[in-house]
Amino acid sequence: MFRSRLRKFAVVALLATHAHLLLAADSVLHTPSGLEAIVPSPDLPFQEYVDQNSARIRQVLARDYYALRDEPFGSNYEIDKAVAMRAPFQWQPSEAACADAQPRTGFLLIHGLTDSPYLLSDVAASLRERYPCALQRGLLLPGHSTVPGDTLDMRFEDWMAVTEYGVNSFRAEVDTLFMVGFSTGTSLSVRYVDANRDDELIKGLIMLSPAIAARSRLAFLSPYVRWFSDWLSENAERDAGRYESFSMNAGAEFYELTSELSSASFSPISVPVFMAGSSADATVNMEAAREFFCTKTPRGARSMLWFQAANLDEPPQEQCDGLLVLPAQSAEHRVVNLSHTSISMAPDNPHYGLDGDYSICLQYGDGSPDYTQCVNDDGQTVYGESGLGSDGRYEGKLIRRGSFNPHYAQMVEHIERFIESIN
Repeated sequence: MFRSRLRKFAVVALLATHAHLLLAADSVLHTPSGLEAIVPSPDLPFQEYVDQNSARIRQVLARDYYALRDEPFGSNYEIDKAVAMRAPFQWQPSEAACADAQPRTGFLLIHGLTDSPYLLSDVAASLRERYPCALQRGLLLPGHSTVPGDTLDMRFEDWMAVTEYGVNSFRAEVDTLFMVGFSTGTSLSVRYVDANRDDELIKGLIMLSPAIAARSRLAFLSPYVRWFSDWLSENAERDAGRYESFSMNAGAEFYELTSELSSASFSPISVPVFMAGSSADATVNMEAAREFFCTKTPRGARSMLWFQAANLDEPPQEQCDGLLVLPAQSAEHRVVNLSHTSISMAPDNPHYGLDGDYSICLQYGDGSPDYTQCVNDDGQTVYGESGLGSDGRYEGKLIRRGSFNPHYAQMVEHIERFIESIN
């Protein structure tokens, strides 16, 4: 009996020690790193901007993830791969396709809130395939790609400064620039063209999961609530591509960034606009995006894809020229409707795709039986937006939050038509 009790004590002690290590690791992740992404000086060469941020990301990942946990993002994610996913990037024109030709077109890609440049990696690859002679640059917004604790101190003014730096980096190199945004990246694009209405370099905005306003009606409270509470959600951070925790400050800064965009006093912009989003989006207000599209963008130089699941999602309240409603569901991909996070990713993406390494199942509680089944049992899961179904199930199956767009190829074709209509 004594030995039995001793063994039980040893097991309890081991579990307590393991729990203590996990709590310590989580504490580190939810504290500012001191190595957040930089706000570059105006004259910093873009490749140096990429290199400096990559070095900071590597240092934080090594110290706060890989040194504290074995395989923090899974066995397929060595630190080099994780750094590459999270870092800003620059893709020069293809030497094979373009020889010494000077690039005339540029694409500036801007990711979303709590995301990383990886959320636009498929779009960047598709644009490179279709426009091999273009120059592409992907930004990293301060507060992102390191630890979620860095979102506690980030400010939207810094995001805007980095956006301006990104645009200006193209001035001596291209004649035509498209700003390609996902979620918060779309807000930054609109804010830039609003503040620089005479900038002839910008020829079009490509807005994926357009963030004109938050979905929550209580978003206006976030600038006040952040003084009393740091986190809306804290999670274990297993996703190599983005944060899984969400700070009150992140929500507050998003609200501050977007508060003017849905105002009736906001002046229409003259830059051509492409939008694509899901009517089921649980993060941003798609009706506000539709209203912006129909009333604030130039007629005859705009296109919007509204992905809607028949008999499940709300249709647009009104129609206008350029708005096209398309089916969201796909039985082949087990997709019921599209989420905010699915729009920009292809079905064959190795991380977020149908057969990818990562599944979004946090709604079931990390470590619960439903969480484990949601992550591991393809046959008993469907993909959809948060809030789909009841009691955490849709027609008896568990729900993975959508992480890819089954209609991605169709969307890219529409993006290409939009670009060609301007060039």
